[in-house]
Order: sequence, then C-alpha cells, then structure tokens
Amino acid sequence: MLSPICLNAQTKKSGYFQNKQFGSNIDRSLKFTIGGGITSYSGDLNDVGERVNTIFSGGILYKFAPHLSLKTEFSFYQLSGTDVGGKNWQRNLSFQSRNFEGYAGLMYELFDVENPMRGQGLIVNPYVWAGLGFTTVNPYTNLNNTTYYLRRFKTEDVSYSGAAAVIPFGMGVRFEISRRVGLSLEGAYRFTFSDYLDDVSTTYVGSANITDNIRAQLADRGPEVNQPFREAGAQRGNPNRKDGYATLMIKFEYLIWPFNKYGKPECPTSIKFTRKPVIKR
Repeated sequence: MLSPICLNAQTKKSGYFQNKQFGSNIDRSLKFTIGGGITSYSGDLNDVGERVNTIFSGGILYKFAPHLSLKTEFSFYQLSGTDVGGKNWQRNLSFQSRNFEGYAGLMYELFDVENPMRGQGLIVNPYVWAGLGFTTVNPYTNLNNTTYYLRRFKTEDVSYSGAAAVIPFGMGVRFEISRRVGLSLEGAYRFTFSDYLDDVSTTYVGSANITDNIRAQLADRGPEVNQPFREAGAQRGNPNRKDGYATLMIKFEYLIWPFNKYGKPECPTSIKFTRKPVIKR
C-alpha cells in the first residue's frame, strides 16, 4: 500500500504513477554500516614491529550531493605495544588498551552512481574520506599477574586526559552487491592529539621521587630485566611525535531509504494510476 507522501508526490508531478521503480531523480540516500577489521598502533612502543589487534564499528552514510556523503561512525578498538624483543628492550615497557572512538567526516566517491537502488551501472566505486573525531585514552599493563590502568598512576608525573581529538582519513573501494546491500574495503589512519595512548612520552620521574611501590615499578620496569633504575629526567619516550593508529576494515552497507530531489521518500512500487475520464453532459 502506498503512503500519502508517495501518492501526493506522484500525482502532483503527472497525475499518475509512472512505471519506474525508484526513479532516476534520486540524489540523496541513507545507509547503515557495520564492520570489523584490524588495528596497528604507532608510537613509542612499536619497535618490535606491527602488533595486530581488532576493531568493530557501526555508522551512517548520508549522501547529500553527487559524489559527496556525510560519514559518521562509532568504534570499539584495541591497541598494544611492547619493548620486549626490540632495540629498547632495557626499558621493558608495554601496554594494552581498549578504546572507543567516534568521528564525523566527508566522503568523496570517484564515480557518482545515479541511483543506488537500481543495482545498475558501476559495481566498483573507489572513494576517499577525512574527518574529525575523538578517542578514549585508557592504557593498561600487567605487573605480577595483576592488571593496572596506567593513567591513574602518573608514571611520568603527568596528568593526561582520558580522551583525545583525532583526525581520521583514508580510502577504500565500495562494491554494490544488490539494490540495498553493499560491501566496502577500507584502509585508514588516525592522527591523534595525544602522546599517551601508550602511557609513554617524556622522561623518568626517578624512583627516589616516588613513594608508592607499585607506581615506582610501573614507571620504571628496567629492573625486571636486570637494569638499574633510571635517574629523574632520563629519556623515557619521544614527546615530539604524537601517537596514532591505522585500521583495515571490511564493512557491510545496507540502504535504509533513498530520497528524491524534492526531499520526499521515493515510492518503492511500480503501480500505474489513471484519473477517471470526465464526461461532459
């Protein structure tokens, strides 16, 4: 059964329902996305090589003009890094984290598929995107089989925020499978405005300046590998380079609804309706 919106939209234009399904005047659409993939951290604790973790996301794609879409997404992801086996093995630091991320951005598709409901035309569509968002900052580590969340221990005598701004950007390829369903393969990177995703940035506090035994062990873990405690002011990290992380994801896309150029929902049926002839007497 057709809604009054569909009925009015068609009768105003022509007086009858044209025999076209999801007409060619569609220039706006709304899609739901869900996906998963892998992450790779970049910071002070990745000398050993790439450590792969996981990410899961859900979001919305709103196409508002040819080639252009508004892209919003929320994600849960994990990161990790360690000195063990790397050139800084004497430092012996490590971290893991489970974080949440959200962002909004602009996506540009190389080709403008005139009507995403038809399943015709281009099947493969490359795109690029960039945005602005936030991430939580929640590193933790294990000491003597106990998990400690590092931010509260101020291992460098610095109080840093539990959230940070991020600038995400990336590229990908979208594949249209059917009129409503699609897949995309996407690679991206996040520049962050924090150097504490891994709890490592500046200098050692020095064990003589720390009264709490657990905090002292978390701040300087060299003695665990037979290294002496570092003096206050010794280099612990690189404050000149912010942390970041890369993602590689596969996403499922589902078209919630297309919109026509009048801002009305497009009628999802092909029914012809004609007016009754008027008989003059």
